Amino acid sequence: MDPIYVLGHKNPDTDSICSAISYAYLKNIQAEGHIPVRLGELNRETKFVLNRFGVAAPVFLPHVYVRVADVMTRQVVQAPASATIHEVGRLMHEHEIHAVPIVDEAGRALGVMTEQILARNYLKELHVQGLQDTPIALGRIAATLNGRLVVGDPATEVQGRVVVGAMSPEAMVTYISPGDVVALGNRENAQEAALRCHVSCLIITGDFDPSPAMVALAREQGSAIIVSPHGTFTTSRLINLSVAASQMIDSDVVRTGPDTLVKEIVPDLLAAKSSIALVNDEEGRLIGVVTKSDLVTNRRRRVILVDHSERSQSAAGIEQAEILEIVDHHRLGGLETAGPILAVIAPVGCTATLVLRRFRELGQTPPAEIAGLMVAAILSDTMLLKSPTTTPEDIAAIDTLGQILGEDPLAFGREMYNAKFDVATLTPEMIVKNDLKVFSLGPVTVAISQVEVADKSLVLARKGELVEALRHYQQDHNFDL
Repeated sequence: MDPIYVLGHKNPDTDSICSAISYAYLKNIQAEGHIPVRLGELNRETKFVLNRFGVAAPVFLPHVYVRVADVMTRQVVQAPASATIHEVGRLMHEHEIHAVPIVDEAGRALGVMTEQILARNYLKELHVQGLQDTPIALGRIAATLNGRLVVGDPATEVQGRVVVGAMSPEAMVTYISPGDVVALGNRENAQEAALRCHVSCLIITGDFDPSPAMVALAREQGSAIIVSPHGTFTTSRLINLSVAASQMIDSDVVRTGPDTLVKEIVPDLLAAKSSIALVNDEEGRLIGVVTKSDLVTNRRRRVILVDHSERSQSAAGIEQAEILEIVDHHRLGGLETAGPILAVIAPVGCTATLVLRRFRELGQTPPAEIAGLMVAAILSDTMLLKSPTTTPEDIAAIDTLGQILGEDPLAFGREMYNAKFDVATLTPEMIVKNDLKVFSLGPVTVAISQVEVADKSLVLARKGELVEALRHYQQDHNFDL
């Protein structure tokens, strides 16, 4: 099952990060696969909180556009470079697929064997091919024929024309040159004539064993003998399927990485001869394939939004994602969903308060470290419960979570605030961007930056340079306000 990403807003604050982690924890109790992620760097306060409770920071998610990794087939039916055309064709038939990647010993894809290549080879088999350009080991020929190597070394390669001895011995020898491969039935006089022409391999069809005299003659002449259970016609056609598939593959195939956007490979894949693209890791090893049919499937990355519902505040590509839930304490933004979703939006002081509400609704209790994260989020968003946005539900949540945490929440809150960034040591630009949100109000785009400090005089003393930094940020990003 594809993962479900639980994400807060850009320029994440403590509530955005801690609510994402806490809600992902709750959702994973119901079903595994929920991953908390972040859309930006952690601020100093959030780093302190995560370190305080021993919780790992969420991974960074640059976007939610559909990637190759989201649509690719990971369990790839593949074949080694030594596999024969016959073996690869059997794989296609057994797995009902149209192409098989051929890989080397390190797992790197050399190219692709396709049904089209097999079809072309089949047409060529109507006229028995020679092995001048594609020498084949005796053992490989015997395996393809499901036959027995009676005389010869399996590793020895044969190279020559393939002659079907369906004629008199006298006529047959006029077609044979030293080194050729001859296929004929249980006619000992013809077998002897072929061996005396110094053929590289005599293939006796019909599952007939050679006589001791023919075995001795083959050894004397340096020829091999293979017994085939098939008739002469079928045997001659199967010989060509003994060729290593790596010698006939399409190596001019689309290659990509798992993090490439699907839309970036569409033109190349649609124009390619092969119906699949090979997905390689950083070492060039094959880890998946994407077929042309994968491009028409409506695969989207699944997300749960916490602490925001504005497109401008969410991940790049959010309009292409499947939004499953929204848990937020801000106004409802302009995001649209394809179907009905669970939306928990209420006028409380912090998203974490709503996350605790969801814990209760589902009959779950957060462990101490998750309770600690939610305490930090609520106290951060409500400025130690002193903000005018603080509600009775926020206060009750702090009381409940404090009991789970086993320490005084407000004492921890003061510790957290003291660990916040030192305004005096930061540049105006750093202060402005530390906690900044973008809102779309009809045609107007507004950016709001906030700074929470225990002593507001530290900020007011730098009012002039902060106003100038705000003006530059507005101009650089074309905000209306």
